[in-house]
Amino acid sequence: MPEPSPSARVAVAERPTGLGRRTDAMLRGLLVMVGLYHPLLAAWMAVRLGGGLDMMVPAMAASHVLLCLLCLIEHRAGRSLHAAVTFLAGELLLLVLAYGYWGLAAQVRVQMVQLVPVLLVAAVLGSRPLAWTTAWLCGLMALGAWVDAAGALFRPDRVLHAATDLAVSAFGAVMGAWLFHHSVTGLRESLQEARQRSQELARKRDELQVEMQERERSRDQLVHAMKMDNVGRLASGIAHDFNHLLALIQGYVAKARRSEGEALQGALQGADSATRRASAVSRRLLDFSRLEPGRPQLLDAAATLVALAPTLEQVFDAGVRCEVDTGGVQRLIHFDPAQLESILLSLAVNANQAMPHGGRFTLRLQPPDPDGRLVLQLQDTGQGMSESVRARCLEPFFTTKPVGQGTGLGLSVTASLVEAAGGAVQVHSRPGDGTRIDLQFPSRPLAA
Repeated sequence: MPEPSPSARVAVAERPTGLGRRTDAMLRGLLVMVGLYHPLLAAWMAVRLGGGLDMMVPAMAASHVLLCLLCLIEHRAGRSLHAAVTFLAGELLLLVLAYGYWGLAAQVRVQMVQLVPVLLVAAVLGSRPLAWTTAWLCGLMALGAWVDAAGALFRPDRVLHAATDLAVSAFGAVMGAWLFHHSVTGLRESLQEARQRSQELARKRDELQVEMQERERSRDQLVHAMKMDNVGRLASGIAHDFNHLLALIQGYVAKARRSEGEALQGALQGADSATRRASAVSRRLLDFSRLEPGRPQLLDAAATLVALAPTLEQVFDAGVRCEVDTGGVQRLIHFDPAQLESILLSLAVNANQAMPHGGRFTLRLQPPDPDGRLVLQLQDTGQGMSESVRARCLEPFFTTKPVGQGTGLGLSVTASLVEAAGGAVQVHSRPGDGTRIDLQFPSRPLAA
């Protein structure tokens, strides 16, 4: 009989003290059925034959019951492999008594019930135990045929009949052993392949999780880079605000030096107010430039745009007019405020570069559609884009700017952040007609 495949040997080597969960369950059920079969058969024969019952029948039945009970106790103790070996050895010894006492012809009717459990357990233990068990059974059948022939004083017709029973029984045992071997080996190989595939899928899953985490970190770094780029572009406007605030503070301090009483208190309050405004500007700039993971929250879309309007005006040149129109829309969106500010500043910078000779930039809220999607519309009167450029403008690293003036990540990162929030980005543009970008967000009504 052929040796098991390497995968089957590995599967057996990995379970030195057990046979696997499903095999354990099969062995437990087999022990119960065999333990019940022989006492029931003995009882039936006792009822049928009455006082003529051969005493060997209840003895064999009791032996089977004790053997099965012993194996079940070992199985429950976690020694399923030891229980299988004990069952196989005990059954083979009991079959020696059966074939040697009753002969082969008496076993033909119940031969399948006797041999199938033995061959099945031997096949589970491996190819070598199965081969030795098959050879042992064939030897027992030869012994039984000899007993049958000797009991008939070796009459030619009885010898022929015994030889026929031996040939049929031995062929059936060998064929059953062959079928059990290939079935169990095939199941083991399939189980091993399934385990290998499961391990491979687990490894691929871990690699995918690592890749997703790397992509998240890369996206966060890109968002931070876009923030820092916007901070650099806002530096001149922030400096202008600071100069204005510092001039106010200096004016209030000079006034305080010349004043007394209530006028002095008013000047000090004005200086304190200007200082707080300057601190708020610097704190907002620092908060905006931090590298932190996104923290989405419910935002009042209209209030957010109104608060951002003064900062947007710092982006545009003197010849560009910036308009913010909320349209009376009162809706909430779920988005990170710092990321939204970064997106709008980046798009505003692009719009300013598209209008070198001046123009108009409009940021407006459109009423929600029937699905509740709120559209944040950004439109400029710049040079516009050709159809080929518009079709690729959302691709990462695609840019039409000269080297050193653009990375091609602004619109790509914008689309990624908006889509992650369940929204969408649409770009409408034609050469000479400007560009309109629609940011669509899921929204909900503003609570009263």
